[in-house]
Amino acid sequence: MAKPRRKALAAAVGLAALALAQPSRADWSVTPSLSLRETWSDNVVLAPKGLEQGQFISEATPGLVVRNHGPRVDFSLNYTKNFYKYADNDVRGPDGQAANSGHQNLQAQLHAKLISEKLFLDSTASISEQGVSAFGPSATVNPSNPFAPGLTSEVKTWRVSPYLLHRFGEQASAEVRYARDKVSSDQLNFGSSTSDQFSVNLASGPAYHTIGWNLYYMRQNLQDTISQSSSSQNMMGTLNYLYSPQLTLTVTGGYDSYDYQSPGGVTKGANWSVGGSWRPSNRTSVQLNVGKRYFGDSYFLAASHRTRLSVWSLNYSDAVTTTRAQFQLPSAVNTASMLDQLFQAQIPDPVARRQAVEAYIIAAGLPPTLANSINYLSNRYMLQKQLQATAAFNGVRSTLILALTSSRRSGLSLLDVDAGLLGGSSSALNDNTRQSGGTATYNWRISPFTSMNLSANYNRSESLSLARRDNNRSVRLNLTRQFARKLNGNLELRRTKGATAVAGRDYTENAISASLSKQF
Repeated sequence: MAKPRRKALAAAVGLAALALAQPSRADWSVTPSLSLRETWSDNVVLAPKGLEQGQFISEATPGLVVRNHGPRVDFSLNYTKNFYKYADNDVRGPDGQAANSGHQNLQAQLHAKLISEKLFLDSTASISEQGVSAFGPSATVNPSNPFAPGLTSEVKTWRVSPYLLHRFGEQASAEVRYARDKVSSDQLNFGSSTSDQFSVNLASGPAYHTIGWNLYYMRQNLQDTISQSSSSQNMMGTLNYLYSPQLTLTVTGGYDSYDYQSPGGVTKGANWSVGGSWRPSNRTSVQLNVGKRYFGDSYFLAASHRTRLSVWSLNYSDAVTTTRAQFQLPSAVNTASMLDQLFQAQIPDPVARRQAVEAYIIAAGLPPTLANSINYLSNRYMLQKQLQATAAFNGVRSTLILALTSSRRSGLSLLDVDAGLLGGSSSALNDNTRQSGGTATYNWRISPFTSMNLSANYNRSESLSLARRDNNRSVRLNLTRQFARKLNGNLELRRTKGATAVAGRDYTENAISASLSKQF
């Protein structure tokens, strides 16, 4: 099996190289950058009371942004590398680990038309810091302190997915897709895994005006260095009825099959749902489905509403998933996406709007993502139920963004594959968890070149297996100044309170930092 997989991967990589070599009328843009930051923290490693260490930290962050938006190739790459230098060269956490010396972050996406209207290619790659556990100091709540050791793990992912499209006149269209991906981490007890996925999607065409249909099949084979190799199959048929121009009714039916090792539970069964979508205007849409799957009741909700100065959304979903799958498809509330919807009334052109959103995020010093449940490391299959609510408001000189999230994760496969992640006595800590949290971000444009940003973040993590509850919260105040077209300065004050990795021992951090960022 290894040789065919290597051949498939080599072919996919070859397609990616071919896509990047395609001639394109659009120009490639390459933007290097450099950011310098000096931080004073009175608790640099987020230690419990009595063990705090005050410290100056110097930080240098070179970066590179590459983009191409052409008729055949759409490519974006954003890479940064953080280097930390401590005034005391021997800074260690409470467990003796040395403070982090640096981090790196990569987000890359490629969409290419290899053969017009026939053969396409999607590819992604990422490097990011992800929480090891849902408990203890939270990187989600306190992204401004990346220095404390042992809280996060560097996770690398890539995915290459060629696919074929074919239209059967006005009757139907078909998509056949293959995907190869890999997820790895510097945490030895989190398995390095690769996946091969094959899917077929057949959908009705424009000839079907009142009644539409869709047939979908997917099979995934997963190889993991910690867990036993597994596979899954999902089949679903959908029937749509156009009741009115605004209302479409939907019925689905299918079958799910997973072969993970379960402690006596069912891992396969039929699924069905009924529901519909309602779109009374271009500004409002609601999609709701209610049904059953092999694990029990299942619900789906996606609602959004937009006015000239506000955007609202409410989303709920449940699914059988894995940590690695969530790394491939992150569920964080994207700041750029929200602002894109918020600016839609003022800037109808999508390209100009994207540029305006990017400039606004840089000038305002806004975070790339908002409230989100911690996607902690696990080698298990799990049932995830997640609710997200967001709202954004645009004033004459201010913007307010609110986000709430709540999630429940229940382990489905055997617990022992996670024993090495947290240790024997704490192996059940992430077994059955509930997380809730929220973010409020207010930006005030003091002048065309100066803005103030105030944000508050809260996260609660509960272990329903071990009866532990951690609360983490932070408040940040930023003042951002644009000195020149590509030169920005930032001054930040922050205060963070939360739980340490040891239950019952809390930490507090106060910090101030100043930074200068230059694009070239």
